[in-house]
Amino acid sequence: MKDRADLQISRRETRDRSMVLWVIGALFVLPPVAGIFLLPGTIFGLPIPVLYIFAVWLFLIVGAAALAKPLDRMEYGSRGDSSSSGQN
Repeated sequence: MKDRADLQISRRETRDRSMVLWVIGALFVLPPVAGIFLLPGTIFGLPIPVLYIFAVWLFLIVGAAALAKPLDRMEYGSRGDSSSSGQN
């Protein structure tokens, strides 16, 4: 079992990663970066800018889901330890 200091460091690292994910997502939708993908043409019948926006959206969803699992495990792990000792 991790001690409290290791758990706090893990939480902080995961939260830092989530902030980096947010910043990267914001940068990808800013006009100078998104403007690179304002190309005429289609892929599978969909305009390239639409595919770009949905690709960024998918990247953010997958990244958030990947970051949510460690946070969830840390929360339930710490709750389970303290709540089980308090109820018995």
